[in-house]
Amino acid sequence: MNWWGKLIGTGVGMLGGPIGALTGAAIGHLYDDDDPTPHNERKARILYLAYFFSCSAKVAKADGAISAAEIAVTENLMMRFELDDKTMEFCKNVFRKAKLSKRSIDEDFKEVGKLIGHDSTVGQSFLGGLFEVVRANGEKLNEMQVRFLLLGEERLKLQTGTIRSWVRGGYAPPQHDPSSDNLTIEEAYNVLGLSRDCTEAELKKTYRGKAADFHPDKLRSKNLPGEFVSFANDQLAKINQAHQVILNARGLK
Repeated sequence: MNWWGKLIGTGVGMLGGPIGALTGAAIGHLYDDDDPTPHNERKARILYLAYFFSCSAKVAKADGAISAAEIAVTENLMMRFELDDKTMEFCKNVFRKAKLSKRSIDEDFKEVGKLIGHDSTVGQSFLGGLFEVVRANGEKLNEMQVRFLLLGEERLKLQTGTIRSWVRGGYAPPQHDPSSDNLTIEEAYNVLGLSRDCTEAELKKTYRGKAADFHPDKLRSKNLPGEFVSFANDQLAKINQAHQVILNARGLK
C-alpha cells in the first residue's frame, strides 16, 4: 500500500469555507476515471497539499505582504512536488484563497498533525517547505514568520528546538551538496542543536536521535513519497557532516 493510504488521520476536516469547498471538489475531480489510486490515498494526498499551501500563504503573509521572492519559492515547491497541471492549479487556488482566509494557521497545524499521525519525518518536511518560504527574503528572518514555524513545531509534536536549530543554520536546502560546505564548529553544534560544552554522551544521544528520523531503513519501511525521502536525505547528510566536524574538533573517532 502507498504511504498515503496508511495515514490514520484522513478523517480530519477540510479547512472549511472556500478552501474546504475547493478541496472537496478536488478529491473527486483531480484524478482521471481510470486512475487506480484508491480513494483514501487520493484524499490524503490532496488534503496534505491543501494544508501545505494554505499554511504557505499564511506564513508568507505574516510579515505584512507576500513578496515576489516568496511566490517564486512557493512555485518552486510546487514543481518539486511533481504535480500535474490540474493539481498545480488546485494548489495555486488554495494559496490565493488562503491569503484572504480568516482561519488561523494554528487550526491548520493541528489538523496536519492528525493527518500525518504526528510522523516526525513528514512533519519536519512540512515545516521545512514553510521554512524555505521564510528564508526567501534573505538571511534576516521575520519574527512573526518564525513564530508561526515555532507554533507548527509544537502542534506537529516535533522535538523542541528543531526550528531554532534551522534558524541558526541547521537546515539543509534541497539538492544541496553538503561536501561543498566547510562547516565551522559553531555551525556544526547549531545543526545538532547543542552547546559547545555538551558532554560526549549528550552528543551521541542527540546525533543518534536526529539521524534516526532520517535513516534510509526507516524511510523504506514507511514507503514514503519521493518528496519526503529527498528532504530526509538532505537533512541526514548535513547531520552526519556536523557530527563529524564535532568529532574531529574533539579528537574523537
